[in-house]
Amino acid sequence: MAHAALPPRAGFVTRKDLILATVVAAAALAAGLAQTSAGHSLLGRAGLYEEPASYTSLAFIDPPSLPTRLWPAPTRVSVPFVVTNASAGPRSYHWSIVLDRAGHSYRLAAGELRVPAGDRGTVAGTVTASCATGPARLTVLLSAPAESIDFWLACAPLTGGTR
Repeated sequence: MAHAALPPRAGFVTRKDLILATVVAAAALAAGLAQTSAGHSLLGRAGLYEEPASYTSLAFIDPPSLPTRLWPAPTRVSVPFVVTNASAGPRSYHWSIVLDRAGHSYRLAAGELRVPAGDRGTVAGTVTASCATGPARLTVLLSAPAESIDFWLACAPLTGGTR
């Protein structure tokens, strides 16, 4: 007489059930670990995870509206700029506006801008500047990360011109 395999009785756990439960628990633990910085590090070393791109961009808001001349008398110059934070967390940016003319640098303004993750912040950037001869350059600098943008200005003569 051949013996037929009996179905498991209610309330009993089979080896197959234990293996399935172990696999599900291991997968849940691995998924939870993968969400932590330690998990990202482990997955990165295994080549299974790559940090998202993180960068800062700096730009003038309206480049065509930037002035092309500076005058001998102190003049208000508008240099609005935008800082974009393409990273996973908020960042604070230390910025300055510098005038270079005749071999000398003059820090005209400085400040700090806090930008949320994935967002952008603007600075009005109005400074007072002057120059009498030769070209001048206005530069917007970020200290960390070290980024800069600039533009050149002609120094207008004291006479014979209009603003």
